[in-house]
Amino acid sequence: MVADPQADPLTSQPPGSWEDVLPHLAEEGGTCWLTATHGDGRPHTRPLLAVWVDEQPCFASGEGTAKSRLLAADPRVSLAFTTGRVDAVVEGTVERVRDPERLERVAAAYAERHGWAPTAGEGGLTGPDGAPTAGPPPYRVFTVRPSTVYAFPVGELPHGPTRWRFGPRP
Repeated sequence: MVADPQADPLTSQPPGSWEDVLPHLAEEGGTCWLTATHGDGRPHTRPLLAVWVDEQPCFASGEGTAKSRLLAADPRVSLAFTTGRVDAVVEGTVERVRDPERLERVAAAYAERHGWAPTAGEGGLTGPDGAPTAGPPPYRVFTVRPSTVYAFPVGELPHGPTRWRFGPRP
């Protein structure tokens, strides 16, 4: 992830710092909402359990689920998060996570943050059944490479609504 994304305020309040908002997403994030797109443009929005690993959101999806099929056809997504201090929307593209070390970190993050303890295997996660939003195992793991992130303070934060743009600057 880009260490210094471009921040733009969305109101007259000063913009937030990505370094200040990221911990709220990584540590407080519970259920989030994934929106993918059907081939005809209809949205497909579902709740899921996400974890932040290497400063990017990651999530698991059973190989036979509609989510996995839609993501294979069109990797553009948005993830909406609510924490105690900020509501955020991450827009970007999904990529499969296949690196064994990163899969281990994702499995450990699920166990720590959600009490669900899958095992990193070849190309994804396996067992235990019971990920309520992922479908049956085995699980593909996806990460979202953000292009734009919007954050809207809910609690007392020293900034207003902010948009961060990732990637090359114009």
